[in-house]
Amino acid sequence: MVDELELLKKEWQKQEGTLPKLSKQEIYPMLLKKSSSIVKWIFIISMLEFLFWVVLTFSFGGEDTKQFEKEHGLQTFDTILPILHIAALVFFVFWFYRNYKRIETTDSSKVLLENIIKTRKTVKYYIWFSMAFLAVSAMIAFVISMQNDPGDFADRSMTVLVLQFAAVISVIMLIMWGFYKMIYGILMRRLDRNYRELKKIES
Repeated sequence: MVDELELLKKEWQKQEGTLPKLSKQEIYPMLLKKSSSIVKWIFIISMLEFLFWVVLTFSFGGEDTKQFEKEHGLQTFDTILPILHIAALVFFVFWFYRNYKRIETTDSSKVLLENIIKTRKTVKYYIWFSMAFLAVSAMIAFVISMQNDPGDFADRSMTVLVLQFAAVISVIMLIMWGFYKMIYGILMRRLDRNYRELKKIES
């Protein structure tokens, strides 16, 4: 389906002196509606991701998992880690919701521009946090495992272990980055397009 705003822009460009031109007051409500819808979807996706991680966290609590944690000294780490992760996700979900409500109730193009900038920053912070949290938690788990159960690593050199760990984490983070770029990237590009249109009508 052709974008309603794009059709309006084409009509706007076709208009000459014989036709009344669309005003800032006419184009602004459409940009507001589109921006609000985009940020709403960002909030919905963050909620779905939050639910995914909650289900995943409580799904891995069987006897095999507990035995593995005991053998590698990860009981405390695997108790604290999910709590910190879920707490951080709750914070970001609330932040996304607040951005959505701010944009939904915006009454001027200047404030809408500011709120779009804030939303873009929030998404970037969320992606950076998710990537950093994965890397740091994996490194801590790796170090704790080596310290508490060195026998499992005795037959391999430290260099090989570190390289293998780095390779696995790099692949996981690359997949994660691709997921975030695909899902949030599409929405952010649309939001950026609205931002540029707002800048035009403000200039």
